Amino acid sequence: MRIAVMHWAFPPIIGGVESHLAMLCPDLARYGCQVSLLTGSVSREEVDDIWQGIRVQRRVLMDLNSLSPEKIKASRGEIRRLIIGFVQQVHPDLIHVHNMHYFSPAHLDALEEVKERWEIPLVLTAHNVWADELWEEMCRRSYVWDAVIAVSHYIKRELVKAGFAEEKITVIHHGIDTAKFAPPTAEDRQRIREAYPELEGRRVIFHPARMSYDKGCHLSIQALKIIKEQFPEAMLVLAGPEKTVDWGHHQPGHVSRIRSLIADLGLEKDVSIRFFPWEEIPLMYKAADVCVYPSCFEEPFGLVMLESMATGRPIVVSRAGGMPEVVKDGVNGFVVPMHDHRALAEKCCLLLGNAELARRMGENGRQMVLANFNREVMAARTLQVYGQTLARYLRQKKQIA
Repeated sequence: MRIAVMHWAFPPIIGGVESHLAMLCPDLARYGCQVSLLTGSVSREEVDDIWQGIRVQRRVLMDLNSLSPEKIKASRGEIRRLIIGFVQQVHPDLIHVHNMHYFSPAHLDALEEVKERWEIPLVLTAHNVWADELWEEMCRRSYVWDAVIAVSHYIKRELVKAGFAEEKITVIHHGIDTAKFAPPTAEDRQRIREAYPELEGRRVIFHPARMSYDKGCHLSIQALKIIKEQFPEAMLVLAGPEKTVDWGHHQPGHVSRIRSLIADLGLEKDVSIRFFPWEEIPLMYKAADVCVYPSCFEEPFGLVMLESMATGRPIVVSRAGGMPEVVKDGVNGFVVPMHDHRALAEKCCLLLGNAELARRMGENGRQMVLANFNREVMAARTLQVYGQTLARYLRQKKQIA
């Protein structure tokens, strides 16, 4: 089966969707699919290469960091030629796009033309939902998609509210690489001591996320101030990726405000801000005692939950979006109210003060990931959606004929 995949970014640019693609696409190739990915450029460099068995084309006109609504409108013809040329080159049986249900009508126009001209079914994975006029405009064209994958039941409910046909939507939770994200070995502990000497003797609370108020970084900082009253050796690591999708360029402002808050609370020596390359992030999970993810918006899924759980670390999350579908309060972590830094601090103190509870929750999380949230399960369920979509598409063509 030839699969054309499209998304705005791919490693080394990183985020939840990009991590998802970095697992899914090579697994599809291992299952025998010919996978070609059209994605955004890195540093505006247009490159064609092979990455773990998949063909990758990086183009500026797929790079949200360099696109604005005005740029998209002015480049409509170029976008059309790019997408049509890509499809003509790879001759896919099916096109699988990620987060193409908002941001750009021009890209969707080109995809709809491709579908009509060459009768190629379109599958959308919706990793997020939006709330503005552009989102509403894009949702009015939900008929374009032959199948939709939602990354959580929360996302499915929101898509149905927005006018997507419920019968077209399949929920497939993210999977994780359980070998890459695994409990630390003796060798890992030695690497941690060498890579992060500043963590020696500290109780490490790890907040892995894009540096922003949306992700609750300010709540983690405010919680740390309380936690240190009981655990003076506690340290917070705020670890955003080096390169991420930042449409609108809001992140620098968030980072500046976060640094100011740290200084205002006198926590400069107790908060480490690190921007990690993608390949280094698993080691930081292994260095942590507790992970936190107190998102302040309806988080679509929250891949860091699985990364923490797979590493055997208990996690505290906010009751936001799809996260309570995975984190079971009191079983593999804790769920606290959104915007509540005091509740976050209380649960972190409980875990830091009870090693057996933390160990048991971490083990429960690891077992849940192994059983339900591994990359093999994710790929197999995705292939099932492909098969069902192609079969349904062929039946419809026969009926029309």
